[in-house]
Amino acid sequence: MRMRKTIYFVLACLMMTGVMIPQLQAQIISKKGTTSANFLLIPVGTRAAALGGATTATVQDATAMYWNPSALAGISSTELYVEHSQWIADLQHTFVGIAIPAAGGTVGLSVLALTMDDMEETTFEQQDGTGRMFGASSYAVGLSYARYLLPDFTLGGTVKYITERIMNTSSSSIAVDVGTNYVTPFDGIRFGVRIANFGSKMNLDGDDLITTVDIDPNSEGNNNRINARLETKEYALPLMLQVGLAWDAIDKEMFRFTVMADALSPSDNNQSVNVGVEASFYNDMISLQAGLPELGLGDDRMWLFGAGAALRYSLNSGQSLQVGYAAQKHEYLGLTNRLSVKLNF
Repeated sequence: MRMRKTIYFVLACLMMTGVMIPQLQAQIISKKGTTSANFLLIPVGTRAAALGGATTATVQDATAMYWNPSALAGISSTELYVEHSQWIADLQHTFVGIAIPAAGGTVGLSVLALTMDDMEETTFEQQDGTGRMFGASSYAVGLSYARYLLPDFTLGGTVKYITERIMNTSSSSIAVDVGTNYVTPFDGIRFGVRIANFGSKMNLDGDDLITTVDIDPNSEGNNNRINARLETKEYALPLMLQVGLAWDAIDKEMFRFTVMADALSPSDNNQSVNVGVEASFYNDMISLQAGLPELGLGDDRMWLFGAGAALRYSLNSGQSLQVGYAAQKHEYLGLTNRLSVKLNF
């Protein structure tokens, strides 16, 4: 019986992905670099990163505000989640989220940031530096809400303000994420769907785009010192459709083993599949995760695997503290390390 259920789950994963592999081989045109605010595609949360992003149907904490806002409905006490990672190229990636049961469901507030230390400006004429310093940053601030519509069905959404800045130039947008989660009657298999980053286009504007031009170089006079603003194009946000399945292949009080698979259809890349597994011991006190992201992308696949672990400690009065770690391997840029702390109170 267990083998039969395993076969059914594998078949469901193949149906969910639309038998992607032949389709992926036929797609030879990459859409990378055609959208703005690509920091929104960096995975949030140590557990999700370790699972290779295969978490749409099984996200369990405040990172649901990123992965699937409907899963917030399952949070029964106030939760604070903080994650930080030393991202590639000396970038800092940080996520802070708080979820509070309220208004017949769960309300969440999140801040996602990608920042860097200031660096010295260089120009063509002064390649060793001008002495002027500048910085760059990207932020997304979101307000989320989720609730149960049926005993096994949740619905949730996030409205977020997105802004990116470099020196004195910036861009901004408003976007919406929507997610659903359903616990099926088929051996408790969970089915999750999210649509992320549906919003207005972004284009850069600011004082750094002001330049001096000569509108008529063939004439003399004061028309050669006219200020003009460079025009920038609008770029859409990286719209994402993600569908996931999760199945507890073994579900006992002292041990649980979960298999997960997510199909991704982004607006700025080809379709791909994320797969992950999680082993949990002693009623989720200790958990281990591993995952393979971006399967099917071929030469465009940059992230090779993820792995991580979490340790939860119960405090007094029903409070709990969980510490998580995850590592992700990039084909060219090596390992990135993540740390997270989750407090329920």
